[in-house]
Amino acid sequence: MVDARFFLDDFITGSYRRLYMPSTVETYPDFEEQVRDLVQQHRKSKKQRLRLAVYFAPPRRGKRDIFLFEVLDGFGGDEVDSEDKLFEFGYGSTPALPLAPEASLRVVLTNPTELKEAVRHGWKAVEELRSARKAGRAILIYADTLGMRLWELVK
Repeated sequence: MVDARFFLDDFITGSYRRLYMPSTVETYPDFEEQVRDLVQQHRKSKKQRLRLAVYFAPPRRGKRDIFLFEVLDGFGGDEVDSEDKLFEFGYGSTPALPLAPEASLRVVLTNPTELKEAVRHGWKAVEELRSARKAGRAILIYADTLGMRLWELVK
């Protein structure tokens, strides 16, 4: 991964201050193999059955970040979020998934019931996934029969 860097002069209160800005280095689809390995680990979970996993690159989000969308039976108690948001968290480099210091793995999790509701009402996270899919920037990593039906809803 190339780590190109440049400096930007910024005019602040009458004086210039030099800001360090990492250039935008895109990670998609370079981490497909590592994402597949991670999803394979998630499939082995006995607590919540994995139905769908998609590696994607939302058009208006950080290009250095790696995005994984997963649908799990029972996630969140099979409840629908009252604030119309899918659960998302991020973390940095791990031994299994080494990342650049500025990059993170962003994981979006939901359950089948919540995903259907999110699609029906056009929640932001679903629209990001839909936009990535339409732009050819979404890779289906895993889907069982129900997962395929859910993936079709995201079109």
